Amino acid sequence: MPHPGDSVTLITILLVVLVVAAGLYFNRRVWRPRHAAAGIHGDGLKISEVTAPLATLAVLLLVFVLVQTYGSWAAAGRAETDEATATLLLFREIDLVGDPRLRHKLQKEVVCYATSVIHEDWSAMGERRISNVPTYWGARLREAGVRLVRTPNESTAGKQIIERDGERASARQNRLGEARPTVPDALSWLMLVAVLTVLAVLSTASSGAAAPIIQAGIVLVAAAAFTSTLLLISDLDQPYAGALRRDPTQTEFVRDQIAAEVRRPLPCDSSGLPTDAPGFRQATAPLG
Repeated sequence: MPHPGDSVTLITILLVVLVVAAGLYFNRRVWRPRHAAAGIHGDGLKISEVTAPLATLAVLLLVFVLVQTYGSWAAAGRAETDEATATLLLFREIDLVGDPRLRHKLQKEVVCYATSVIHEDWSAMGERRISNVPTYWGARLREAGVRLVRTPNESTAGKQIIERDGERASARQNRLGEARPTVPDALSWLMLVAVLTVLAVLSTASSGAAAPIIQAGIVLVAAAAFTSTLLLISDLDQPYAGALRRDPTQTEFVRDQIAAEVRRPLPCDSSGLPTDAPGFRQATAPLG
């Protein structure tokens, strides 16, 4: 399935190419001949004078947003590490449960939760959505903890499980929060318009003293730099998709570690979908 970011990338590149090509064509066919015919070689617009304020605005916008999106991208990695750590601690706290059958059952559900995060939640986040499969396993674990709190001789284990499950749920919410866009659409359009305006002026207006090949080189270098930054911002703004996407490496490490300590079969399949809940239906919902 095509990712929404692919269309943004294509539109950005297409607009930049069109603006630069049209500007350079206009400069060679209209701007320079007109000034040459008028005999005004030194009165043409100087590129530095025309583009300096616009270029400053564009660069400041790009730098500010780039720092913001990188912060979100880095926070996504921290959130996943926190969730994986909380999942491991939850698995360990279940060792406090006295009933061996219940203990093994809950530990298997923790393995299924981690598996569902890897295979269900991660792909859903790439589309800025949330999967109901990890939510299902989290609810089962919390319900088990509540029942243990109300059970004589198991209340301590129940309290510990609920506390660790709360840490897991909080870390998951932080992870999901990083899947939401951090750059408003209005700001994205403002950056694109600022960049296109700078490139249009650079490619169109020039002093007669500037050789065509030099001007074209400056425009192409500027276009490459601005376009690369726009695409980098777009990629960083979605940490779970694109060329710089984060993979669930920490969760996979924890899942493999705890899965080796439980006996099969698990109450889920290889994707984390429950096999012992006939009424459950896999679904995703947009991130609010």
